[in-house]
Amino acid sequence: MKNHLLLPGKYKVYGWVIFLVFVLLHVFANVLYPELGSKLPLSFQKDGPESFFDPDSNMTFSGAGILLGLVLICFASEKQEDEYISYLRLRSWQLSVLISYGILFAANLLVYGGAFFSFMIYNLLTVLIVFIITFNLSLYKLKRERLADEK
Repeated sequence: MKNHLLLPGKYKVYGWVIFLVFVLLHVFANVLYPELGSKLPLSFQKDGPESFFDPDSNMTFSGAGILLGLVLICFASEKQEDEYISYLRLRSWQLSVLISYGILFAANLLVYGGAFFSFMIYNLLTVLIVFIITFNLSLYKLKRERLADEK
């Protein structure tokens, strides 16, 4: 079955590389060393243009890179894409949307103020992350069952 909405399989590798690079950039520049942006010689004063290492700019670039990497991973086809893998893909999407909206429902009741806005930004990625986990887990179980049938 040919699905025209999926990217070629090689984009999954590109997606993992982009995702990991931008996650490391995000952790390094925003979590471990947030004060780094103002101490670099590339940084400008507030009246000038902002640099890449400014926390706000870096958050935008790292968020876009993480999102791009996750989308490439999710929409890359498998080497052998058949009807059953399409079924697993659909079931994983459904489960990831249900889990994400369950988290959103709980957060709507429990999180308030600016923390809710921050939570919502990170919650945008949960659909993609849960899909990757459930789909790859389903593929692993399928391969394990096929190996058991061959023995």
